[in-house]
Amino acid sequence: MKTKLGFWRRLNVASKFLFARGYDAARNSPRRGTRTQTTVTPEENEFDAGDRERVIATLLDFRRNNALVKSICRLREGDVVGGGIQPQGQTGSGELEAELENLWQVYSRAPEVTQTMTMRDVQQQLASLPLVFGDGGLLLTNSGRVQIVEGDRIGNKNSNYPWRDRYNEEKPNKRNVEGVEVNRQGRPIAFHIGNRGDGGGLYDIRRINASNFIFYKKRMRPSQVRGVPELATVCDDLQDVNEYDELEMVAAKVSATMAVAVKRENALDFELAARADDSESQRLQNLQVGSYQYLEPGEDVQVISSNRPNANAIPYLTYRLRKIGATLGIPVEFLLLTIGETSFSASQGMVLLYQQTVENEQKNLFPVLNRLWRWKVGRWLSGLDLPEGYEFPSDVRRGIDNREIDPFRVLWQPPGFRWINRAAQVQADSMYMQMGAISLDDLTATFGHDVESVLTRKAKNIALAKRIAEENGLNDWRELMNQDRTTTQGNIVDLMNMD
Repeated sequence: MKTKLGFWRRLNVASKFLFARGYDAARNSPRRGTRTQTTVTPEENEFDAGDRERVIATLLDFRRNNALVKSICRLREGDVVGGGIQPQGQTGSGELEAELENLWQVYSRAPEVTQTMTMRDVQQQLASLPLVFGDGGLLLTNSGRVQIVEGDRIGNKNSNYPWRDRYNEEKPNKRNVEGVEVNRQGRPIAFHIGNRGDGGGLYDIRRINASNFIFYKKRMRPSQVRGVPELATVCDDLQDVNEYDELEMVAAKVSATMAVAVKRENALDFELAARADDSESQRLQNLQVGSYQYLEPGEDVQVISSNRPNANAIPYLTYRLRKIGATLGIPVEFLLLTIGETSFSASQGMVLLYQQTVENEQKNLFPVLNRLWRWKVGRWLSGLDLPEGYEFPSDVRRGIDNREIDPFRVLWQPPGFRWINRAAQVQADSMYMQMGAISLDDLTATFGHDVESVLTRKAKNIALAKRIAEENGLNDWRELMNQDRTTTQGNIVDLMNMD
């Protein structure tokens, strides 16, 4: 009996190893191949300085010469930023908010050190930084203006050494990860920024305190210090699409060239005739459009057939482009501007999908703009960068000193997203407002406006309509604006037509 129990006990233990189940992804199989990556490494160890430089150089070349990459950058800059992301003060003081917004408008004309960019240009450059460079930011200068720093300008002299060797021996609690100096918790405390030389490499590297630099990156892992270019994932796909497109173009040009073959019954006679008169061999080689030739007895002309155009070229390219677009959250119809080729429902679905991508990218910019706003407002309150003779009202100063007013609270208003069926959207917004699901602030935000500016313009239009109606003897000024103020929908339609 003991022997039988011992046997079954041993069999039970063995079955745990033989028939144990876990995650199939962690095991090798003939279908998936051998999994060689057995350790989890920091992102900086997988994408070091050498890889970064090569990838950025490749993507910069793509941005110059690849139409698809230019389209991606155009969509990122145009749809995310558009006419510019505007601040809306939330200080609690209408007087202070008006003052700050006016100062911001003046500053937005030339906020960059070269004074050749507007705030809209600066925001567009920031929006496209993660695509090609992975990261970058704004250097806050003593002049009150910012300098755009691309990711390839951030590095250190020892950037070619492995990530794990970049600890500061003199300061063991700090380490330099590809030019970003962080503490043990991973918080950036300084940035090492240099100038890019003509032959590559950085020179004149300077240590910039983190308080003077606004760092912008797309994070994939919590412990990640440097950003990785978004286009790095689809770099090979972009190259393949470009090469395949060029090869198809070459094949189409070759197939478009008329090629014929002359067949003779007796090749020996043709060879003897060609030796006697060389023009005989050139007789059919220079055919022109609309020309014709008489054939000799026994000759037959055969046209060489071609398999162009390739029926599989467009489906294959569309598949590769969908793969690229899916990685970036951009439908292929937006990349190729072919939205009208699908049904209305499909087009609307693609717009909604792309709108989500745009809104996420806009929200990624808000922390950068918040820091820029706090820095600039702080300088204004300190008396810097103000127009000559300008002073904040005394009651505003008093409210700030008593902490009754928070001058740094701000809400960023991105450009509105245009709908395909605007009338249907107006109807839906009317229902939402009646139910209390959205407010007037939410509604105006979808059009890229703030409610205060919209109502101010509306009040001015109403006052103007009343004056003109009175001067022209009209009984009701509403006839001039063609509006019905008896319904909520009429108010919404009137509000949306304020542009």
